[in-house]
Amino acid sequence: MPIIDLDRDLTTFEYPTVVRYSEVGHRGLMTLPAVINAFQDCSTFQSEALGVGMAWLKHEQRAWVLTHWHIVIDRYPSLCEEIAVGTFATSFRGFTANRNFYLKDTAGRLIARANSSWASIDLATGKPIRPTQEHVAPYGTHEPLDMPAEERRVRVPEHLEPAGPIVVRRGLIDTNEHVNNCQYVTMALELLPRETAPKTVRVDFRRAAVLGDTIVPALAQEPERTVVTLSDTEGGIYAVVELS
Repeated sequence: MPIIDLDRDLTTFEYPTVVRYSEVGHRGLMTLPAVINAFQDCSTFQSEALGVGMAWLKHEQRAWVLTHWHIVIDRYPSLCEEIAVGTFATSFRGFTANRNFYLKDTAGRLIARANSSWASIDLATGKPIRPTQEHVAPYGTHEPLDMPAEERRVRVPEHLEPAGPIVVRRGLIDTNEHVNNCQYVTMALELLPRETAPKTVRVDFRRAAVLGDTIVPALAQEPERTVVTLSDTEGGIYAVVELS
């Protein structure tokens, strides 16, 4: 049976899957990067099914670029657990869009949910551009999931401890020729002094690192949260990751 039923309404897109061995850590639970990758895959599948996927966008000289994650995880699913991954758009305004994601268990209960913000980019200029109806109408919009309130941006602490630099290699690059958004979260997790399974994740993506760039991480640990900045050698921030 195919994953994608083209006869159904694809504006709310969901597909069943099983937690793979490659997606779990040593405790046998799905890792945070695996959750983010599942969300990213789901939005890609939806765009392709709707006919507004990567090849179409490249022809249009457009791209949707992620600018913010807000992820809430009630529990991490376990190895071989059957789950459903879903997504839908909630709003389009100017050159920005908002999209929700979720993981459900076999009883239909939400076990993870997320809100994300995106910007429509002109690939020729690298600048934001207002999408046309042709770019947004196929997605439709739906009522957003219930998410905790959050500040507009992740607050960066005054003092952070720098860590060793990371040179961007080919394995970090995605189809937009940028460091993939999940890689920034992986870099942040690798800085933590002990293993953690965050329940809340917020990420601001400020600009894209590309092949050959040097990323300089810095870490601040507060009682209620951990913040990692990922910057260039001059201090310009690529991304800010908050874990709590």
